[in-house]
Parts: sequence; structure tokens; C-alpha cells
Amino acid sequence: MVLRQLLGACHRLHSLHTRRNLAPLTTFQLHNNSLSHSAVSPGAASRLSPLTARLHTPPPRLLTRRLSSVSASNDCAASAGTYLGDLYPASPPTHDDLAGPTGGDSSRARRATRGRMANSKYEYVKQYELDDTLLPGCWIVVRIDGKGFTKFSDLHGFEKPNDKRALDLMDECAKEVMNEFPDVRLAYGESDEYSFVLGRDTNMYGRRASKIVSLLVSCFTATYVARWSAHLPDTPLRATPMFDGRAVCYPLDRHLRDYLAWRQADTHINNQYNTCFWALVKGGKSPAEAQAVLRGTQAAFKNELLFRDFGINYAHLPDQFKKGSVVIRQKALLEVKRREDGSPVLRERSVPTVMHADIIRDDFWEAHPQLLGA
Repeated sequence: MVLRQLLGACHRLHSLHTRRNLAPLTTFQLHNNSLSHSAVSPGAASRLSPLTARLHTPPPRLLTRRLSSVSASNDCAASAGTYLGDLYPASPPTHDDLAGPTGGDSSRARRATRGRMANSKYEYVKQYELDDTLLPGCWIVVRIDGKGFTKFSDLHGFEKPNDKRALDLMDECAKEVMNEFPDVRLAYGESDEYSFVLGRDTNMYGRRASKIVSLLVSCFTATYVARWSAHLPDTPLRATPMFDGRAVCYPLDRHLRDYLAWRQADTHINNQYNTCFWALVKGGKSPAEAQAVLRGTQAAFKNELLFRDFGINYAHLPDQFKKGSVVIRQKALLEVKRREDGSPVLRERSVPTVMHADIIRDDFWEAHPQLLGA
């Protein structure tokens, strides 16, 4: 009976130690019908809290004597003829267990120190990160381009060659990017792409390319999804729109203007070709036949084809299709609040504004000198 009680007490003590994550600082040995005890060293005992110290107090002599009188032939004693200390886990005590009654502050300090040491231990992995800081003193252009938008436009039944609803949605996304990131000076878009220009003096996110590109792309994409139903209310979104992005530095104003002129010239070339192509397809030709008709032709031939065969004057097509969209900030009166009588309070604000202008010639830049200014 005594041995059974002792074993029960040891199991309860083991469970308590396991919950408190304590090491077996005291062990009892049941061997040759005797109980031996290994006590806690004085140095370790001084670090124990009162509760922990009580848990590790040596057993009373009476219990030792009574246990010694138990017969060695007892089945329970035979099965327990090993170190009861083996029941204990080998994990060390926690800082809180060893802190003592007034050691809370020092315990927190030790945890903070060990946290810093752990961080230092693993910080070497930062060596593998690449420095992607963009060149200082240069214009930064972030170009966003739709991924697989030919298939995406077919899936959602976009009008050919241009769907004004989809183009307006792209313009809306560009305005939201400029609202969110004031360092973007202007933007230019066509079809499923948009270019955002950041000033040469910008220090947005330390000029880190990955940070700038990822944030502009995520803002643009999130807005595209959020505003979809406003621009295409009768067309449910049935696929996930995705855009990639890249950042390029241009050291001189001339380089920036040439880049934007390149994109606008591309807009005109693509739109003229697509207008002819889809006119031929809608007129009864197959896609392969339409491509054969247009292969190797010049702009004059395409204009003549449109006017002669389909009555389309290319010059009269909307500028949004021919020139793309330019977004700049312009002054406008906005309602900021209402007075008690219900009348609006207006304030002048700079707001992103969409226009469809020729940005290849000098006229646009002379009319908006702030775009290239310091």
C-alpha cells in the first residue's frame, strides 16, 4: 500500500513537472528494497522559486524507513526496480520558473537578450538578398502589362478592336495609383498596359525596384477587380486579371520623352492595324485571309482600305483609341464638406485627370512644364 501511494505521488509530481517544463532536479532510486535520494545542489537550490523548492524537498526519513520494509518480492516493487527519475522529461526549467518571486523584470530582460542573440544567429541569411536600388537622379518608369489579356478579352466578350468600357477601367486604375502614390507624376496607357513615371528626385521606398513595382502592380490589379462591375455591369468577372511590372531608369528628359513617344507610336500602329483587321473579319474574311491582306502594307494603304471598303475615316476615330490615355494632375474645385445650411464647401485640389493628347510633339510638354520640372 505504501509503495502504491509513493508511486502515485511520483506520477502526480511528474505530471506537474511536465506542465511546468521543469527538469528532474531531484531523483529517487528504488533499488534493492531501499530508496535513495539525490538532492539539489546548493547553487541550484538558490535559484529555485519557493514552489519549485518545495517540490524538490528530500523525502522524510519515516517514508524511507517504511519503504525499506516492503518485501522485494512484491510485484509492484519488481516492476518499479529502476530509477523513478527516468519518468521526468529532460527539458530545462523556463526563465519564469527560475526567476524567483521578484525576478519578473530580470526574466523579461533575459528573454529579450536571448531574442536578440537568436536574431543575430539567423541574420546571416540577409546576405543572400540582392540590392535592387534604382539609380539616383534618373526618371523611373514602371510599366504594367496584362498577362494573357487576348484570352481574357475573348472570355469576357470585349468589343473588337477597342472596348471603351475596358479602356475606361484601365484609366480608372491609373488614377487610383496616382491618388495612392503622389510621387507618380504622370501615366500613359494603351490597350492592356500602363506606364507610370516617377520623378528623378523621388526617394519613394528608398528607390527599391521590388518595393515600387510590387506596390504599383498590386494597387492597379486590386482596383481593376474592385471597379470592374462599375464599368462592365452586365459582364461578370469570370477569370482573375493579372499584370506584370518592370522598372526602368532613364537618365535624361530626352530619354523619358522618347520612351513615351515610343509607346504612343505603338498605340497608333496597333490601333490602325487592328481596326483594319477586324473590319476585314467582320466583312467576311477569315483571320488568316485578313492577315494576308495586311501583310507588309503601309499606313496610307490601311487608311485607303478603311475608307474605300468600309467607309471608315481613321482620322475621325476617337482619340482614346488612336493616341491612348495620358493621366496628369490638374487643379480642380472639389467639395470637401457641407455647411449647416447644406451648401457645399469647395477647395482647389490637384486631381488625376485623363486626357487623350499628342505627347510626341512639343506642344503638350510646353503646356505642362511642371511634368519635367524639378
